[in-house]
Amino acid sequence: MSFIPRLCPDPNCSYHTIRGGVFHRKGYFKIKRTHQVIRRFQCTHCKKTFSSRTFKSDFKHKKMDLNHTLQKLLIEGNSIRACSRILKMTYKNTYNKFLWLIEQARVQKYNLPLSAQTLYFDEMETIHHTKCKPLSIGLMVNESYQILGVQVSEMPAKGRLAAFSVLKYGPRKDDRESGLNELFQTVKNQLQDTPKEIKSDAKSSYRKFVEKYYPESNYETYNRANKEKHRDRLHEKMQKKKYDPLFALNQRCAKLRCDIRRLTRRSWCTTKKIENLQGHLDLYMVSQFI
Repeated sequence: MSFIPRLCPDPNCSYHTIRGGVFHRKGYFKIKRTHQVIRRFQCTHCKKTFSSRTFKSDFKHKKMDLNHTLQKLLIEGNSIRACSRILKMTYKNTYNKFLWLIEQARVQKYNLPLSAQTLYFDEMETIHHTKCKPLSIGLMVNESYQILGVQVSEMPAKGRLAAFSVLKYGPRKDDRESGLNELFQTVKNQLQDTPKEIKSDAKSSYRKFVEKYYPESNYETYNRANKEKHRDRLHEKMQKKKYDPLFALNQRCAKLRCDIRRLTRRSWCTTKKIENLQGHLDLYMVSQFI
């Protein structure tokens, strides 16, 4: 089906907001990289020309054919620098495409058809360039292993690094509670039906979020002791789901560690900007539904 323009892309033209403008065909041009033939049009009011690519999100991209390949590489365990070497692009160009992919993913994120009969949620930890600056990642998964929501929050260092972290970087704010509130609210607004069951570990602070956002759902918690007591029965070759009631969630956490390079433990690749980590996770989440 041929492209038919409805509006003029020029904001100063009267046909920019009023439908029904008259646009004449003005020949063709060919994209050298993809050998694609694109039709050009001319507005009869402002006399400016445009093409069918003017209205696309990758307009003015010189290497538009690499956008999808870059997205696949980023969610399959490659860093941005590794992607630039594989695609033979400069780091700056690759990074700019990465930011563009994040913008597109966030537009799609709030239009995803999410559903869950059983909702799993927990937090995983990573670092912001150094172990003295840890980050918390709130994660929600359904029974089909689909990530429904993810939210990055700052947190203070714990254990032996706590005092050194305060000495070197100053006191850090704890945004985990506000991050979980945002996660629960976002997922609740997008879910088509209320989940029948909600499962998490036995962290006591989680119950208030469930009672606030899903008071009618059945909430179950599991501690490490419930999982440890079945380890001596692994020789019976029973299904792993019977040993680990949070298997769907733990499997997604393990996949995130494997597929997103900045989350891999003992890696040279770390997060330099928190907003880029959030965007990378949003990109991974949207890629599940493509």
